[in-house]
Amino acid sequence: MPNQSSSTPLTPATFFSNNVAPQFKRRIEELQRQILALEQQVQGRLQAQGTVRIVVEGNGGGIWHLNIDQGEMTVSGEAAFATIMTVYQSRAYFDWAMMQAADAGVFGPGARGSHGELTKSRIERLTRLKGLLQFTFTHLPDGGEQSFYLQLGTGERPATPQTVLTMKAEDAQKIARGELTPHMAFMGGMMKATGDLALAMQFGAAMM
Repeated sequence: MPNQSSSTPLTPATFFSNNVAPQFKRRIEELQRQILALEQQVQGRLQAQGTVRIVVEGNGGGIWHLNIDQGEMTVSGEAAFATIMTVYQSRAYFDWAMMQAADAGVFGPGARGSHGELTKSRIERLTRLKGLLQFTFTHLPDGGEQSFYLQLGTGERPATPQTVLTMKAEDAQKIARGELTPHMAFMGGMMKATGDLALAMQFGAAMM
């Protein structure tokens, strides 16, 4: 071990000059980088344009179009822009998912997590894909599971999904709360993929 008594003591002047003052500047530079990143995120959302088609099947269901343009989303019975994707879900899944979203704090002023938000670049990548994915959430409190389907591209809904992604409901909650990313879940084995793995990877890359 070095001889503490023989080392030159750090004077207050040296400490303030070499540690405190540079840290002040570094913090400002860090905040400036964060501001730039946030500005880029805002621009990506302001420039996003497209329509997400939602189909809720069963009693009380229907078809809705989420039209995105210039930083606003409107809900309509008609598509205002090219369809990015169509989401198919049962009314039972819708009711379950809304409870999960409320528990995770997905909506409202204090909402957390932004993994599924549509930006200009994400929309551009998603429109290049075509196929039907099934998302299944297991280990519900009642021992059951819930699923929804996401169709990329237009045209008739395929009879069967090309890709099935499965994960525990509690892990999906972590993603919704921003505690876990879909990429981390997949790489950590919490999200399982079967079928067309290329489509799963392409979808994951498009949502990065």
